[in-house]
Amino acid sequence: MKKIIVFIVFLIILLFLVSCQQRKTETPINAALVKYLYVWNGGSLDSLDTITSENFQLRINPTFEPITGRDKLKESISRTRYVFPDFNVKENEIIILSDTALVLSWVISGTYQNPQDSTNYGKKTESPGFSVIFFNEGILTGEWIGYSDLTWYKNLGYELIIPEKKGKNKK
Repeated sequence: MKKIIVFIVFLIILLFLVSCQQRKTETPINAALVKYLYVWNGGSLDSLDTITSENFQLRINPTFEPITGRDKLKESISRTRYVFPDFNVKENEIIILSDTALVLSWVISGTYQNPQDSTNYGKKTESPGFSVIFFNEGILTGEWIGYSDLTWYKNLGYELIIPEKKGKNKK
């Protein structure tokens, strides 16, 4: 009898734990983030009109110089998709930092299709990275993108060549 009671208690605790697993609650920022990734992955640029602020600020390594404005964001995404028509952002993890920022880790990939560069045309590349995405009341206000552009370009066949030393110290 004691074993049956222990088993029933164990079963109740197990059912409780299973039913209390974290569920993704649909919040305005989750919905906006899903739409935002959809746009980067080939969705309509016009979708940005309802999920981004007009003064959206994009910063990308290596310079992190601000690219300001929704139209500039659309241009940046459009240029990326012109050269990499199958450009894809695959989400790994989302960490909510506060009620105005989150971190998204991802892997980006694509096939180089720049018609002006036949040397690397058709080569595939990918690189891990992350974004810090800023938002206010469910509207995306900015993104800082960090990734290994060296990895990205090496996959396309580029090499990093150390310049020769000039002058007296040349060996």
